[in-house]
Amino acid sequence: MKKNRLVFCRKFSAYICVLVSAQFSGAALAQSSSGSMSDAAKAGQNMQNTLYPQVQLPISYNYNQRLGANSLSQQAEFSFTPIIPVTLDDDLQLIVNPMFTYNRNSNDQQVTNQTQPMQLATFLAPVYKNSFYAGIGPYFQLPATNANNGSMQTGLGVSAGAFFTPEHWVIGAALSNAWGVGGNMSGGSGNMLNAQPKISYTTDTAWTYSFSSQIAYNNMAKALTNQLTLGGGKTMTFFGYHASLQAGPTYMVTTTPTSAKGFGGFLGLTVLLPK
Repeated sequence: MKKNRLVFCRKFSAYICVLVSAQFSGAALAQSSSGSMSDAAKAGQNMQNTLYPQVQLPISYNYNQRLGANSLSQQAEFSFTPIIPVTLDDDLQLIVNPMFTYNRNSNDQQVTNQTQPMQLATFLAPVYKNSFYAGIGPYFQLPATNANNGSMQTGLGVSAGAFFTPEHWVIGAALSNAWGVGGNMSGGSGNMLNAQPKISYTTDTAWTYSFSSQIAYNNMAKALTNQLTLGGGKTMTFFGYHASLQAGPTYMVTTTPTSAKGFGGFLGLTVLLPK
């Protein structure tokens, strides 16, 4: 009798062990499956991170309205802001982020073309720090070609950024602070603070939804503008390249007498080059 009880207890214990093991294995498998992102989704998340060490080629179009003192001008703004990592050694890299902007302003039948000064933000950063990226470096802005295109001063300063990127998420900001150098003030002061905080979420199927802010503050003029952007879009693969198409509305929450006002629109395409 005791022997039968001992055999039964051993079999029952083995059964419980198998059952518990199966439960834990199933839970682990479910957790792994629910947290899996496709390659396109991972690329879409990386393209939201300015400091990710891979070449990004973003092109964007912004529609802005009600510019000028009379609030009657419309603006089509085209930007090309590539992100280029340069490896310095095994642990250190330099992220180079030149910014080229062209504006087409229209007021009734009058159209003016405006090329804003070229800006260059740089970030000295570790090559990879798990889910946290941070960098800092010098910032440059070339003087405008004429007073209608922006400040005729050269801008020298510092750029910095920090992004937290757990799975699916990108949370952080990039900013630059420039001081105007030179005596030509005909196009205004080159003293500018720019900040772009953002938060984005990318699904397992490569849909990305983002909320960002474009803040610009001129210290000399005491002028502040803040444009909010709500974006959404899909990351796809073309000929082996990941490309993210984003679109959404914008809204100027803080304005100056000559800045854009009210609602606008945004359309952007970013291509991620292979490492």
